[in-house]
Order: sequence, then structure tokens, then C-alpha cells
Amino acid sequence: MMSVSVLSVYESKSSRPQGVNKGFFSFDAFNGFDFLALGICLISFVCSIIEARVNVDNLHWGWAYIAALDLKRGAIPHSEVIIFYGYIYTWIQSISLMLFGERLVSLGIVTGLFYSVSLFLSYRIFLRLMKKGLACLSVLLIFLIHPYAIYPAPNYFMYMFELLALVYFLKYSESKYYGLLAGFFLSMSVLARYSSVIAVVPPFAVLLCAEYFVTPGKKKFVMEKIGLVSAGFFIPLVAFCSYLFLRSALDDFFLQNTTIVRVIGEGDNVNTYFNFLACLFQMENSLASDFRGKIFTPVLLVCLFFAIKEIRQNVFGRLREPAYQDGALLAACLVAVFGYLNSIHVYETFRLVNGASLGIGVCVLAAGYCFDKIGKPLKYLIPAAGLIIAAVLLSTLFFKQTTSAYYPWQRNVLFGRGIQNSSVPILKGKILTKEYNSFYEEVFDVIKPYKKCCYIVNYTRDVVAFVMNDLPRVQISPVPIHGVDNISRQVKSIEEKKAVILSFKKLDIPGYLTIFAKPWPVEIPWMGGGYLFVFAPERLTAGHEIYPDKEAK
Repeated sequence: MMSVSVLSVYESKSSRPQGVNKGFFSFDAFNGFDFLALGICLISFVCSIIEARVNVDNLHWGWAYIAALDLKRGAIPHSEVIIFYGYIYTWIQSISLMLFGERLVSLGIVTGLFYSVSLFLSYRIFLRLMKKGLACLSVLLIFLIHPYAIYPAPNYFMYMFELLALVYFLKYSESKYYGLLAGFFLSMSVLARYSSVIAVVPPFAVLLCAEYFVTPGKKKFVMEKIGLVSAGFFIPLVAFCSYLFLRSALDDFFLQNTTIVRVIGEGDNVNTYFNFLACLFQMENSLASDFRGKIFTPVLLVCLFFAIKEIRQNVFGRLREPAYQDGALLAACLVAVFGYLNSIHVYETFRLVNGASLGIGVCVLAAGYCFDKIGKPLKYLIPAAGLIIAAVLLSTLFFKQTTSAYYPWQRNVLFGRGIQNSSVPILKGKILTKEYNSFYEEVFDVIKPYKKCCYIVNYTRDVVAFVMNDLPRVQISPVPIHGVDNISRQVKSIEEKKAVILSFKKLDIPGYLTIFAKPWPVEIPWMGGGYLFVFAPERLTAGHEIYPDKEAK
């Protein structure tokens, strides 16, 4: 059983818990909890790399890869490469391809690094609210809910930048230049995932407005802070928009973002928002309907309670000095509450973790308060409940399908029966099943002869098959999306018999033959167990094996 000293919110009567320090990467008294927190971050990073090696979600991983690859090779963002999520996110992924090679695993390495840093930054923020034991416990719970990055998704990058902005925002009193840094990293958060602007910006705007109205004697100080944060925020945005304008890509930027809001996010449909509210309060099944996802419903309520309490005390009451004079508690609550807006499109656990996980720390803080106030023996129900929650999460941490692991690791693949591919560059470093490996080696081999004479056109969701031979593409989108690609370029390449075509159904195209027709391995998501068809110009297929129609049902 945890000792009272570990569960207690404070170590002293100071308005700030001990262990909080001025140095960003330093600790006042480096102890076992700091080592444990760093260890959790390291374990998460290693797990993310493992996930990158065994994951077979060709749609999400291939989508991120193809945009990063094009950007790495000098494509103009939005004009020559589709960037639906955020330029900074794609640019960082392109750097990972430079550092670790043009392969899918490279994306997982940098994404895992960002998620691990997010855990570390969460720990630093929690130290402003509570002692090290509780801060470490909070990070551990976040890890148990979502141990590693499951997608090379922009959410992991956006959230890390948001936390970094919050860290410097809370440290503004130490140096006014931290205001510029806070604004800069807030801008990076928006540029990492454009649609997160509704979740990322409002918490900081509310904090600045609240500070302006509740500190009438320091309005000059607050106005200077608002100016510096705003400058740090808007200068990168203006620079980015100016760059797009000069490269004649601003129209493409708006087209692609309105398309993703309308077609993929269904942002113009009112039912999207009603469904979000229903999922939020667990009245509708979602990708956060298991125990891990359901945790975030009471977390929201706790954060709302503390946020309202802090606002009432600062604005109306102010009868006593607030416990957190730097506004850390209110800031954590607001970031968590608005962070739920990252899940409007799809309500799922990984989005909640990368937006609202500071709320886990707020709940731990609340539990610490209760532990201090409740008498024996009832107070020991709190650590007992914590142990039960941790045990339930731990029991499904690995090798089990959860809302934090849609495609769980397979023991037989990890421990002996997995195959490491050496012939397909994009798959290097992956640990694959025999079926997956054989399928893509065959696809790679049948497309390979056309690399120097054909374009490739994709009418499937299999982005890995689309990009792995590195044939020149006439589509800037990794999958068919109406209104984004120039259809005339596709038609021209097909009519001129200069295209290799990927399709999920049999096509009858004059002058083309079927060179591959096999069902996708059942383990690959999003393909629906259907067939992958590959067609090539008849005039270029002499000497190659042609798949008979009887195999292409």
C-alpha cells in the first residue's frame, strides 16, 4: 500500500509543490520518481518502434509516407503534394525519411519520439500541480491507457507542440521571451494539424483574457504578454501563408482543407456534432467505448469542475490566495477540456490521449485531495481503486485488441515466426507474416519491369502497393478523393498506354492486361478481404506472366 507521503498532494504548505523548478530539463532533487518517469517515456518509445515494425495498416501508414516522401524530394506543399493534416507534421516526417531511410518504419520512429516527449512534458506540467509521486503516477496511467503511437498521425505532433507551448506559457514570469516561445510552439501545433486550431488556440485565449480581467493592476504586464504570445503565434502562420502565396499554392491549401472538412470530417453535417456529444457521454458506441475510452468521460467532468471552480475563485471570490498562482491548474483543465474537440471527426482513444490526457493528472490531483481529507480507513479505498484501474489496464496492455491497439501485436510474429523483408525498400525493418511478405514481394516483382516506362494510377486504399515501386505518379492524393486530383492526367496516361493501374475490381480497359489478381491477406485492414488487381499496357507485357480471368473473380 502506498504511503501517505506519496499520496499527499503537498510536501509542505507552500503554494507550489516541492519538486517544481525553474530549469526546464533540470530537477530540484532528482530522485526515483524522475527516473521512473523517464523510464516510462523510454519504454513508450521502444514500444512505438516495435509497433512501426509489425503494423500492417497500409492506408494510414502509406498515406503519411507518400506525403513525406514527396516533400522530401522537393514537392511544393499543397500544390504538388496533398497535405491534409499539417505542413509541419509532414515536414518532420520527411526529415525522418532523410535520417532513417525511405521506409515505413522511419515514420514510426519519429512519431514514437514525439509521443514519448509528450509524456515527459506532461510530467513537467504535473510537477507544477503536485509532488513527484503523484506526477509520476499520472504519467504511468497515461502510458497504461495508451502505451505507444499506433499511427504516424499528426495528433502526436500537434499535442507535443501544444504541451511545449503550455510549459513556456506557465514560465512567462521568469522571462518575457518565454511568451514568444509559447506563441511559436502554439503556431507549430496548428501547423502540425490544421483542424486542431479549434482545440489548441481557445485554452490560451481564455487564459490570457482571464489574466487581463482578474489582474487590473497589471494590465500593462498582461498586454505585453498578450503581444508577445500573439507575435510568436502569428509570425510563423503569416510566413507560411506568404510562402504558399508566392508558390501559387494558397488556393490548393484552401481546396484540400475544405475537402477534408466536408468529405472526410463531415464538418458540414450537424449530425457529426450530435454524434460527438453522444460518444462523449458514452451514449453511442465509438472507438473509445472500452474501459480505456470510457475513462475520459469522468475525466471531462472532473476537469470542468476544477475549471469552473478556479474561474469562480479568480473572477468572483478571490477571498483567499489561489493555490496555483501561475494558473497551472486552470491551464491544465482548459487544455484538457478543449482537447476533446480533437475527436469531433472520430471519437477514439488515441485522439483523446493526444488532447485531453492532462485531465488524467487533474483526476490524480483530485484523488490526492480526497486522500488528505478523508479519514481512515476510507482513505485507503482511493489507492485500492487506483491499483484496480492500473491492473485492468495492464492486463490488456499488449497482445490484446483495445481502442489503443486496433491491430495488437502477435506473439508468433514477434517471437520467431516473423519475416524481415530485404527486397522491398519501403518494407525494410518490418517484421511481417509470411502471407503479407509473400503478397507484397509478388506485387513488387510484377510492377518492377514498368518502372522506367509507365506511370502508376491507384484506385484502391492500398497506398503501400501504390508507392513501393516508386513509379512516377499522376495523382497527388494517395487514394482517390473527388475534387482533389486532376482526372485528365489520369485519363491521358491510361489512353496513351503509359499507366500501371491498381484497382479493387476487374476492369475492362482496351489495350490492358491483368498482370496480378489476388486477394489481400486478411490481416490487412481497410481492404475488405477483396482482390488487388494490377493492369499494365498489353504492348509492354510480352514475356510476363498474365493472370487468367478465372483467378480474377
